[in-house]
Amino acid sequence: MNKVNLCILGCGSVARLHSRVARTLKSRVNLLYASRSREKAEEYNKKFKGSGAFGSYEEACTDPGVDAVFICTPHAHHVEHVRLATAGKKAVIIEKPLARTLDEVSAIELAVSEAGVIAMVAENYFFKPLAGVLRQHIERGDIGKPMFLELNRAGGNKVSGWRSDAEMMGGGALLEGGVHWVNLLASIGGNVTEVVAAQTRGTHELVVPVEDSLQLLVKFENGSIGKMLHSWHSVNRIGGLGMSKLYGTEGNIFFESNGIFALVLGKRKRLRFPGFFDIMGYRAMLAHFIECVREGNPPSASLAVARRDMQIVHAAYRSLQSGAFEAV
Repeated sequence: MNKVNLCILGCGSVARLHSRVARTLKSRVNLLYASRSREKAEEYNKKFKGSGAFGSYEEACTDPGVDAVFICTPHAHHVEHVRLATAGKKAVIIEKPLARTLDEVSAIELAVSEAGVIAMVAENYFFKPLAGVLRQHIERGDIGKPMFLELNRAGGNKVSGWRSDAEMMGGGALLEGGVHWVNLLASIGGNVTEVVAAQTRGTHELVVPVEDSLQLLVKFENGSIGKMLHSWHSVNRIGGLGMSKLYGTEGNIFFESNGIFALVLGKRKRLRFPGFFDIMGYRAMLAHFIECVREGNPPSASLAVARRDMQIVHAAYRSLQSGAFEAV
């Protein structure tokens, strides 16, 4: 089958990351680049051995040789760029967070629906090997019925550019980076029905608008409880590593938060290493999208998944104001 001609919109650090991943899939995809500066697009095209460059997003989205676009621009511009892509009948994969607000999510869903194109959220945590391993042990009943899930992500982040702009961000660290961990929380624990959030007061100066550190307590549909710590400010002296836990009625799973290992202590006792090669799920994510474009199949990391995650984030923000559990 022919390769997919995938044009990356936006030539920044995120485009570099996905370009490196795409080079491991070169038998299935040709990369092209679009930027507001043709010089920048040409630079990326040369660096990553691409198949073409465009000096505007409009040019890329109307080119008949482009099959799909990967929107790697700031999420404040996602609605505009999705509309460009869908007007050109291009399949689209959209960096996360999908948008700033649920109204913007609705605008994206409408554009995709009216165009009838394939659309996927670029949520690599949805494809992390860790999530699959933990679900496997839960479904086998290796720790009995799940009761409590504790997910921890803490460490400092250097923030600059549009991420320090409240209007461009539309939220804080939970929306911009924490949405990954919200996705992982729901992928492991299941549907979230209610959320309460709390943040420290007066301990530090925020590194991003709205919030840079939150603790969430969530209720899952299956009756279990989840707790999640997400911080862009707290000190982590072990290089971003963290420990998380899953408690069941007949055992526990202790796991490194990023997915380096999982220690199962229940009906089965196993030390698992979910997968170092693609520990962050980027390759599996891009390979899935490419296959969906080639076969015309709907992606598993759908816009509905992105909406669910955004609903959890915004329920957490409402909770900061109300001080109570908020429905998702």
